[in-house]
Amino acid sequence: MILVLFNSHKNDKIISMNNTQNLSKTSEIYENIWVCMDKGVNDRLSDYHTFSLSTSCKMIPEIRTVVLRGCDREKQRIIFHTNNLTKKVNEIQDNPNVGALFYDKKAKVQIRFNGIAVINNGDEYCKNRWNKMSSQSQECYYQNVAPGKDIQYPEIVKNQLENKLSKNFTVITINIHRIEWLYLSSTGHTRVKFLKDKKFSGQWIAP
Repeated sequence: MILVLFNSHKNDKIISMNNTQNLSKTSEIYENIWVCMDKGVNDRLSDYHTFSLSTSCKMIPEIRTVVLRGCDREKQRIIFHTNNLTKKVNEIQDNPNVGALFYDKKAKVQIRFNGIAVINNGDEYCKNRWNKMSSQSQECYYQNVAPGKDIQYPEIVKNQLENKLSKNFTVITINIHRIEWLYLSSTGHTRVKFLKDKKFSGQWIAP
């Protein structure tokens, strides 16, 4: 018997899975994927609060850690914020196909998303999200030196908050078309995939 514990700020759920008896329970896994995403948005201590974002530009792969800022099960998307001057924005413009990797080291659960990234900058959507942010978070987007630019020493970089939406504040939404869930266990790994064109019904796959 494999026991996987998922916690949520709204509710606590335990999935009890057996590879031979509960093959129809992929729907429970799918439900809990979104419970985990919701927890990642609202709990800074959650392993789901950050994820690895992969992009590809001109055949060169890139990967970095970003903060999960929102999730929308109904629209099948996850959201993060970034500076419009970062290279990841250019990479997404070149190729909007991205990957997102989450890993809960306590539960030993890996969740992978593949989807199409959409850049939102300077629009009403950005303004609404900006107004909900703390001044400390807003200040990051008034950096005087573009991220990734060569500098002589760290003290050159400074932030000065202004009372308006920063033109550098950008919201990236990832419209999901594939999800993979993997549980790592010494007694046998368990893996399932969900595809948009299959209405995200689960399909067991070999780990």
